[in-house]
Amino acid sequence: MRVQRATRWAEYTELAALFFIHGAALGMWFVPLSTVLDAHGLHAIKPYAFATSALAAFVSPLIFGAMADRHASPVKVLRGLAAATAAAIALAASAIKLSWNPWLVLALIQLHALCSSPTWSISCTIVFSRLRDSKREFGPIRAMATLGWMAGCWLVSALNADTSPLAGYSGAVAWLAVAAFTFLLPGVAPPRSASSRGVHHRGAVRRSPGGILSLHPAAPA
Repeated sequence: MRVQRATRWAEYTELAALFFIHGAALGMWFVPLSTVLDAHGLHAIKPYAFATSALAAFVSPLIFGAMADRHASPVKVLRGLAAATAAAIALAASAIKLSWNPWLVLALIQLHALCSSPTWSISCTIVFSRLRDSKREFGPIRAMATLGWMAGCWLVSALNADTSPLAGYSGAVAWLAVAAFTFLLPGVAPPRSASSRGVHHRGAVRRSPGGILSLHPAAPA
């Protein structure tokens, strides 16, 4: 009993650490982005820079979310996206620092948004797959992401990077930490798609003599 309890606490700690690091990585770039753009004369693209997240929220989950749901382990997808996000932030921060064309800066910010947008839902998938009672257990673990977000913002301020591309470089390091942390997580297999279950596992739609459609699940093979 004690061994099982210790194992569960180890799992909770692992999942809480994932959310904490992930929350910090998200906050370290998104929060100071406005002041960083203002400090470097990029006021004109600021509304569009924040709109990139909305656009990415429509596009990225359709691609990477579907990949994590059906074709690859969510852990591996999160690892790849975290590494790609780190690279995109570093490029965007460098573009701001070197005063590249504003629209190129915006394109790199959009690239970052496309990479980072689906990561939170993928992290949640990983966490839910390892919880026995998600209604009771998820809340305290989710709170660690909020603490991570706050810690990330405090770290940026402690580095005096609220108006500096250093905020982007710091965020890139945090995303690399997320990618590295996924190597400590056990693999999570994607759920089997309906097409892989075979015809015997699918339901059949039949029409009754009265013309009413009904669903009749087929018996397992």
